[in-house]
Amino acid sequence: MLIRCTSLILLASLAAIASDPSTVEGAYGRLSTDKSSYRPLDVVKVKVGGRAAGDRKCRVKVADPDQRVYFEKDVDLEANQGRVQFTASGKLGVHYVYLWWPEAKKYSRYVNFRLDAETGIESGDRDFDTIYPFTHERVQLGRRDYMTKRGRFVGYISADTNHFDGIWLRDWIYTLPAYKYWEREMQCGLDRFLEVQREDGQTPDGIERDGRTWRVGLESDVEYILTLGVWDTWKATGDDAWLRAAMPKLEKALSYIRSDAKHWDAKNRLIQRQHSCDTWDYDIDGATDHGASRHVIANCDQSGYALAFRGMSEMYRYLGDNAAAERWAKEAGEYRERAMKMLWDGTKFLHHVHLDAIDHGGFDETKQLTMGNTWAMTRGLADEKQSIKIIDEYRRRQKETGDKYPWWSLQPGYPDRLGYWKDKYRLEGAYANGGLMPWVGGELARASFFYGRESYGVELMRQYADHLRRTGGAQVWYFPDGTPGYRTTNEVNYAGWGMAQWVDALVEGLAGIRDPQGQMRAVEISPRWAAAGVKEVRATARYGASEAYFSYKWAAEPASIEIEYSGSGEKAEFRVLLPAGFAPRAVMVNGTDVKFEREDVGASVYIRFQPASGTRGTIRIGRA
Repeated sequence: MLIRCTSLILLASLAAIASDPSTVEGAYGRLSTDKSSYRPLDVVKVKVGGRAAGDRKCRVKVADPDQRVYFEKDVDLEANQGRVQFTASGKLGVHYVYLWWPEAKKYSRYVNFRLDAETGIESGDRDFDTIYPFTHERVQLGRRDYMTKRGRFVGYISADTNHFDGIWLRDWIYTLPAYKYWEREMQCGLDRFLEVQREDGQTPDGIERDGRTWRVGLESDVEYILTLGVWDTWKATGDDAWLRAAMPKLEKALSYIRSDAKHWDAKNRLIQRQHSCDTWDYDIDGATDHGASRHVIANCDQSGYALAFRGMSEMYRYLGDNAAAERWAKEAGEYRERAMKMLWDGTKFLHHVHLDAIDHGGFDETKQLTMGNTWAMTRGLADEKQSIKIIDEYRRRQKETGDKYPWWSLQPGYPDRLGYWKDKYRLEGAYANGGLMPWVGGELARASFFYGRESYGVELMRQYADHLRRTGGAQVWYFPDGTPGYRTTNEVNYAGWGMAQWVDALVEGLAGIRDPQGQMRAVEISPRWAAAGVKEVRATARYGASEAYFSYKWAAEPASIEIEYSGSGEKAEFRVLLPAGFAPRAVMVNGTDVKFEREDVGASVYIRFQPASGTRGTIRIGRA
């Protein structure tokens, strides 16, 4: 009987609570979004239900994960119902939608949604839209995740090497322009390389699964590749403590390469290497002196070290060491000038300059167009005028030769009559002696976008997209007629060093999203879709190892260009390619006129302007 009475009392109490107006939804109103997660620049649709007493108006506020309000609006209610919508933007993570009633001192309800982003291009043109997802899927086949004695090692393999179960530093880091958009484990592999650095600063070429290392004696590029790898990894991860710890190792590496007699030419104060096919790792057969003679100054090394020195300056400046930043900036500038004077021939950069007498039997090396010329443009060794000359030389030679693509390692290669190599894959027109390499095409396309040859960049990208559809991927090299080349049993058609450069050309070149300072803090946005005949685009670049991103929508109308953008950073400088014949009358950001400047690059016309905020905005470029 007692139990029954207690139950009745409890039920009566619950009924009293339920009937209390302050304990039911009608006391607070209703609030909902049409989805629980969105991408930047998605429209969020909000439904509001009034309180039981009836309401005519409410206010909706939206805040980012840091509780910064970025949307606020009064909403009229009809039949106690209301709707409002806004564009999701700003910092990634959980956002808040708050419901306020008139005269209230606190919000009445709230609901969350999640903002997330992935790298991608949506243009309606399959040539551009499929390059990144294809690369994302295929390149990950070359991802390796090892547990070594020193710790975990995540990296990406070379697509043709006998070291198929180890990581070449160069192939891995040259895949970074693609994998930085999805990879979360970017640092541990570099930690393994930094840990096995010799006391004098020399860095290995690669590390096997079991921890053994190797270094090809001819190579002079390893230390700049290490520096660029740390620089770009830090930009993507934003790990300042990791960067600070790595800087002394980079100092040692660059000190080594500029002091070791095998790699440093004290007279010209430039990096030297044994005679090789541009940046590749072998000399002429029979040259087994391991660097005692046959030295050259090669353009591939000079562009890499000039950029690495500039990177050291930028990293030190960020870390607050202005004295070191100035020291490296001075070194970068002076080094570039010395290399320019020695290697620029008026049309292109020479393959290399001999420091020791090498008789090529009447063959004129100065005529060779080398793969390093593409790096000279994208790394900043070449200026704008020089880059335009180099790009036009590539176009001229393809018309002259009729080769499938202008992706030459060397053009022309060393002729077979010289008898330099026994291996068939090293003969003229093969591998690094004149074969076609996709990474060269990707760098050429990116340079074309940078230096006023945007239509040519589009042409190259369409050729590459067609190549992927027909062949199912990209190998390390091809013969001049496009036939795939093989030299080992480990050839695969998902060469990260090759496919990554085309992602770079797509994202940085055509879509024009560049991140010079890291973490998308201060991005440079140069949409070049006018060269591709595309009318509407949605483009996003987001790092896999952090929440740094930038996203925009671009639309070309007869009377205007419309851009809506969202990012995680603070600043965004726009530099927009104008369609032919488009004369800008005004630029408006969020409805307010802003100053703009015209910039001529080759035959192309850009307008440059900077909105007050890099986080979000709407731009309209009006036609005169």
